Parts: sequence; structure tokens; C-alpha cells
Amino acid sequence: MVVRSPNWLGDAVMALPAVRNLKTMIVHDLLTVAAPKKLAALWQLCPFVDRVIALDQPKNLAGSAKKLREGKFGAAVLLPNSFRAAAEAWLAGVPQRIGYARSGRRLLLTKAIPVPERNPVRLHQRYYYQDLIITLGGPADSSVPELRKEAVSSGSPATVAICPGAEYGPAKRWPAENFLAVAKHFATKHQARIVLLGASGDAPLAAELARQLPGAEDRTGKTTLTEFLVALASSRLVFCNDSGAMHAASVLGVPTVAVFGSTEPQLTGPLGPHTAVLRHHVPCSPCFLRECPIDFACMKSITPEMAIAAAEKLI
Repeated sequence: MVVRSPNWLGDAVMALPAVRNLKTMIVHDLLTVAAPKKLAALWQLCPFVDRVIALDQPKNLAGSAKKLREGKFGAAVLLPNSFRAAAEAWLAGVPQRIGYARSGRRLLLTKAIPVPERNPVRLHQRYYYQDLIITLGGPADSSVPELRKEAVSSGSPATVAICPGAEYGPAKRWPAENFLAVAKHFATKHQARIVLLGASGDAPLAAELARQLPGAEDRTGKTTLTEFLVALASSRLVFCNDSGAMHAASVLGVPTVAVFGSTEPQLTGPLGPHTAVLRHHVPCSPCFLRECPIDFACMKSITPEMAIAAAEKLI
């Protein structure tokens, strides 16, 4: 059996419990995950995944279908909602193609699952993936899976990681000056080594912070996913927005302080046990906009002192 991974780091992390649960159904059979190459390292940390297929060009239908065809899979479970994910499995000739009936792809699926009704106690995205597996007879275990953490542990407990970016847009990003104040506090009070992490799109923001943080190491946009996970796993603390970095750090068990603005923690909050979510509710939140059209009060009302206090409790 093959599982098609979500395409974004945060979504893939939130899908981990569902894939773990699926493995319990086929414990004596191999479970393969097909994922964009950029996410392969995450799935390789999962002891419940037997094989990972890295899709070099996930937008290339023919190339992705060829890789799936070579696996000679009997069934494909499609976690992304996209038409493309279903088309990959269909073109690959996978006999059973299972996924939610969305994005006009019902005819490409052999088992089209109705989208679950909104449940106030199961709003989080991880339940959306888990419910797909439950319809197949899987367990309803929502616990955080154990990962092969030894593969990313390098032991640098004096490091504080600052991840100031968020792929979706500036409405998800806490003001840079607040991250700066937090970093300076831990560098001074705890003699922490500061490392800046993120994707290449976050590089200009991180570079500006690095200029004001003597001694900080700016690795933004300079790491593979494996190196990124190692940097997170070896940190004493991680400060971030609602982002892939937040999800990865929390599932690795690293104490994580996450700042939410335009999005909703009940939907996409961190899974890990050692987390603190900071959110200031305003009448227009959550708006889910990429940019704030008014005063950005949801983010500006969360002060560096609040984040520092939350972090001190975690450690």
C-alpha cells in the first residue's frame, strides 16, 4: 500500500497519526509513503513507514505516476485533496484509489469518501486525516507518534531557535522586533546561542534580525530538511509562528512557543506535548487572510514578555 503525503511540512506532520494508524491495519504488509522530495526526510523518521518514495517533480503527473507504477501497489490512500494526487494514482494504474470526494476527482477514485461533517470536538486538521483512516476500519488513536529522534539529535541544549517566517503570508508572522527582543533576552540571561531557521523566502527577514544579533547563526534557507530537523531537535527552545517549523519542532518534543494571529489553534495548533500557544483574540480573528487590512491587533497585542514568560515555564 502507498500513502500520498500532503505537500507541506505542517500538513505532513499533522497527518502522522493517521499514517501510523493505517500501519496498524496492515502490520504484516509494507507501507510506503510517496512525498515531495522536500518532505522525504520527515517520513524517513517514522518507524511505521517501511519505504519512502521521493517525488522529484510532484507537479509532473507523468513522472510521479511512473514512480508509483514502478511500486506495483495494490492500493493508494490519498491524503491531499487535490485532483492531481488522484490523477497520479489513476495514471499509475493503482487498482484501489482511496480519498475524500473533493476537487472534482470522484471519478478517479475507486473509494470516494464523503467529507466528514464539522465536529466541534474534532476541528483539528489531524482528525481530518484520521477520519479517512477510520472509514477504512482503522483505530481512532490521535496520540503523537514516536519518531526516530536519535536520527536528528545532536545535543546542543544551549541553543534557542528563532523561526520568524510563515509561508502563507505576513498576517501569520509576529513582528520581527518581537522575535529580536526574545532572542536578546535568552542570549543575555541564559547565554543561549541563537540560531535563525526557515525557508529561503524567510531569508531577508532573518538577515535583518541577524544584523542586530551579534553571534547569531543565520541558517535560513541554507539547510536541507534533515539539517533543519536536526537544528530544531537539538535546540533548548523554539520560537515560531503557525508554520511548518512549529509542527516539526513540537512533534520532535522540543519546547515550542508558537504565536498565532490570523489562523486558529483549534484547527492547526501544534501536536507535541511541550508547547505554549500565544493568541490574542480580536473580533475579526481568525480571518485566515494573507495580509492584515487593518491594525494587526491580534499579533501586536502579544508582547515579547508574554513569549518569554511562556518559554520560562516550558523550561
